[in-house]
Amino acid sequence: MGKLNKLISRIPIMLALIIVMSFFIILAIILSKTTMNFVSEKIQLIKAKYISVEQETEEVSEAEYSVTHYIGRLPFSEEDKQAYKFYTLIYEYSSFFWCIVSITIGAVIFYFGKLKKPIKLLINASENISDDNLDFIIDYSGKDELGQLCSSFEKMRLSLMDNNRTMWRMVEEKRKLNKAFSHELRTPLTVMRGNVELLEKVYMRSDVSEDKKAALLKTVSKNIERIESYVYSMGTMSKLEDQPIQPMQTCSNKLSAQLKKSLEILCQGNGLVSTFEAETESKDINVDGNVVMQVFENIVSNAVRYAVNTIDVSCHISADHLVISVSDDGAGFSEEELKTATAPYYTGNPNDSEHHFGLGLYLCKILCEKHNGALKLTNNSTTGACVIASFFCK
Repeated sequence: MGKLNKLISRIPIMLALIIVMSFFIILAIILSKTTMNFVSEKIQLIKAKYISVEQETEEVSEAEYSVTHYIGRLPFSEEDKQAYKFYTLIYEYSSFFWCIVSITIGAVIFYFGKLKKPIKLLINASENISDDNLDFIIDYSGKDELGQLCSSFEKMRLSLMDNNRTMWRMVEEKRKLNKAFSHELRTPLTVMRGNVELLEKVYMRSDVSEDKKAALLKTVSKNIERIESYVYSMGTMSKLEDQPIQPMQTCSNKLSAQLKKSLEILCQGNGLVSTFEAETESKDINVDGNVVMQVFENIVSNAVRYAVNTIDVSCHISADHLVISVSDDGAGFSEEELKTATAPYYTGNPNDSEHHFGLGLYLCKILCEKHNGALKLTNNSTTGACVIASFFCK
């Protein structure tokens, strides 16, 4: 039965139904015929017990002929009468009986072998999804229409799970971003409050020089500009989250040439030497060129700030991803920076906080993930930092 069920699960539903029903209809015909023959013999035996026979023998032209004359039928005994009625009833309704039995057995086998498991899996999947529970697996190996439906449900479940993870990741990133923004905003606000309070105390005093008052006002103005910059950065990141990824077929060599030119411009302007390594074989890849360039320029700009003499870049295709690696010969990342450098508003050098808000690597990380890639921070084997950005390109 198990092998039959497994065989049935691999063929189309309509064909399986035709095969099962045909088999059991043929079986019903065979059983009906066998039953009718058996019952017919029993009826004939009962009849034979109640026939009176008179036999005469005549000789005609040297040949003997036996002539049998049936005189009449004697009445059945009560026992034989009941048996005769029973066998007659079976004879008349055996075909109908075996058809019903065979079709019922065929339907049961078809249901348990073909329909029960996938239907149960689909019902359970629907209930789990309606309860926002995606922690389950639809495991059905059938190759028929129901197997395809189960496979589609499983793909939908995985897609919903990925969407939920993405949504929760975005919510968590938003929470971290708001927390970092609040923390960074608190410093200039505190400075402004202190300076405003000081101004209120000294503004009308004649013993305080105008230069000192002007310096206090300049500090307040400077912190206002800093707050405006933070607000602008928040708006930029909000737009970034809504920015769609639009992959287009691009020649890898053409994209490499653009990356190399951008690298040379950024390095020459800061007195650094650059090297660029890329695959010689040209391939067609599907990437959003603007996003790739934006990430690349952000990473190189970050490397320019810490490099001593050189910046090395490699660009290659690995599996389904375009991988860009940017290395410098600076001090490299500390253990703490390897974990937190991609956080919003993180700056390794506190002196840079007035000019750099620590959003470059964070923005690169967001864009790489939106492009189904990733951003990885590491250190070179000798010295300096290495940032690896990957983008899905198939």
